[in-house]
Amino acid sequence: MINQPRLDEIKRVISSDKRVRVSGLAQRFVVSEETIRRDLKYLEEQGVLRRVHGGAILPVPSEEQPLQIRSRIKPRAKGRIAQLASTLIEEGMALFLDTGTSTLALAHQLTQFSRLKVITNSLDIANLLTQQSDNAVTLTPGRVRRNDNALTGPHTLAFAQQFHYDIAFMGIGAIDLQNGFMDYEEPEALLRRVLSLHCRQSVILADEGKFGLRTFVNTLPFTAVDVLITNVLPAENFITSLEKAHVNILHPGAAADDARRLSGL
Repeated sequence: MINQPRLDEIKRVISSDKRVRVSGLAQRFVVSEETIRRDLKYLEEQGVLRRVHGGAILPVPSEEQPLQIRSRIKPRAKGRIAQLASTLIEEGMALFLDTGTSTLALAHQLTQFSRLKVITNSLDIANLLTQQSDNAVTLTPGRVRRNDNALTGPHTLAFAQQFHYDIAFMGIGAIDLQNGFMDYEEPEALLRRVLSLHCRQSVILADEGKFGLRTFVNTLPFTAVDVLITNVLPAENFITSLEKAHVNILHPGAAADDARRLSGL
């Protein structure tokens, strides 16, 4: 059972102290350390904190966390996004999946297909699809970035520009009303700009936690993206701006025929 008052107090403490210990919280609330560990796991899935040995720390907003850590945040939301994204795909399509936790979740959905051409700059996505499907998988060249197993750099960009994709599926660091789609680092932004120009449909996968964030790099204006797939319909001001830019918003509450219609664009 979720104890909301205790969770709220943990959030207050970590916001103030930047770090908490399991043993200290257990004593403070007079509960078992296992109970506190469950609380911290739940709060990490909400993106509130990052678990470390013996406790948790407050993430630095201006820095993107390693892929292994990000994969523990909102896993159900990313699963729903991935399932909805898969409805845009038909056998025989050529796809690009860039590096990210939402695109990795989508890669799991792609194991139900067998005749896709998938190009990716993610070692994890390439390995998963090679081991668990019969799809044709091509890995871009580039320098390996250790915190997320992404291939980046000029060789990655030059390779990606050689092809035209039916759909380019992209993650994103943040969605800001004034600046559009944003990222923490330049390599992601550069690749996503290339992909948006070399595809029939550019699709952003983003959970609700990305809305209202502002990060370092201006990646793409809303007008450069065809479809945004999220787990929860965003606030009205975002809906207005996205629709004005002719971005189709898909979420689990949307009608199934919306996805079928978009797959035919």
